[in-house]
Amino acid sequence: MPTLRLENGVLCADVLPEAGGGLLRFDFLRDGEAVPVFRPGQLDEALRESKALACYPLVPWSNRIGGGRFPFQGRTIEVPLTREDETYPLHGHGWLMPWHRVAEGETFVELAAMVDHGTPFRYLALQCYTLAGNTLQIALTVRNEGAPLPFGLGVHPFFPRTPDVRLHASATGMWQSAPDDLPTVLQAPPPHADFRKPRPLEPGHTINQSFEGWDGAAEIVWPSRRLSVRVTATTSRYVLYTPAEYDFFCFEPVDHTINAHNLPGLPQDHGLTILGTGQSLQRGYQFTVTSI
Repeated sequence: MPTLRLENGVLCADVLPEAGGGLLRFDFLRDGEAVPVFRPGQLDEALRESKALACYPLVPWSNRIGGGRFPFQGRTIEVPLTREDETYPLHGHGWLMPWHRVAEGETFVELAAMVDHGTPFRYLALQCYTLAGNTLQIALTVRNEGAPLPFGLGVHPFFPRTPDVRLHASATGMWQSAPDDLPTVLQAPPPHADFRKPRPLEPGHTINQSFEGWDGAAEIVWPSRRLSVRVTATTSRYVLYTPAEYDFFCFEPVDHTINAHNLPGLPQDHGLTILGTGQSLQRGYQFTVTSI
């Protein structure tokens, strides 16, 4: 079986190394039932389409790079499409390539993947999933094996969208975006997207924005499912995607703004990290589940 099961009596997670190193499921074990925390995927579909996973890594960038290129140190860096059905390079390479197991146990697995051709980025990516009590821990690391470039990291979990789900995620700013979903202007979050106090996702309304000034902690509560999850991360930004026509939403902790490579100023101004040859970047993400 391509799926690796992690379990500790409180949580269980199915890891799919060959499909983007992502998670097929992440569940809370309650009264003999596996209650989905992330939207569960189907194995056959996830092996064909990474977007069907429950969660996947974002490396070495999150979301889109406008125009498939960016200026850096007096050069123009051309970035090929990561998927032919997308307008711009999307989400890096990690979610689309097989990872191999480095170490594993009943409650953890370490994965690795190498990118060394077909892109200006040359890097080793490392990922560790660990179940610790009622918390899923994800550690994501990238080590630059090529010329200096800006790198960024994130994770892309999918959550069940129910009529009563509530989100609490403080942010000081939200980027307005153009029709191609690239950010244009940073403003205070409008009322329907202001989650500094817990609020439901507005029915029939889609948000697909990059948020700034996050304090690194968020909470998602499903009263009807008697479930909550606290999300913490070593980042100060998140992307929120709430497609009105689907039964899921995505709360993505990331360390840089959408299209940070091309926004005014330096890449570092928008959260990217310049890595020289042999240098590494690591981020951590935690999902703590509670029955309410």
